[in-house]
Amino acid sequence: MLEGIIRSSLEIVTRAERLIENARRLLAGGSLDDIEAYQMHLEVERLTDVVFVVHEAARLVQRRIEQHAEIARRVFIQATLH
Repeated sequence: MLEGIIRSSLEIVTRAERLIENARRLLAGGSLDDIEAYQMHLEVERLTDVVFVVHEAARLVQRRIEQHAEIARRVFIQATLH
C-alpha cells in the first residue's frame, strides 16, 4: 500500500514538473499579456515549491520503508540464529 502511495506521489511530481516546464515555455513565448504572465509566473513558482516538498516527502517515506524492511530482516535473521 505504501509503495503505491510513493509511486503515485512520484508520478504527481513528474506530471507537475512537466506542467511547470510547459507553463515556462508559454511564458517565454510572449503570447500572454503582462498581468496574465505575472499571475502564471506566481502560480508556477508556488507549484514548484509544492513539487519540491512532495518529492522530498515521498523520498523520506520511501527511505523509512526501506529502513524498516532492513531492520525487520535483520531481526528475523538474529532471532533465527538464537
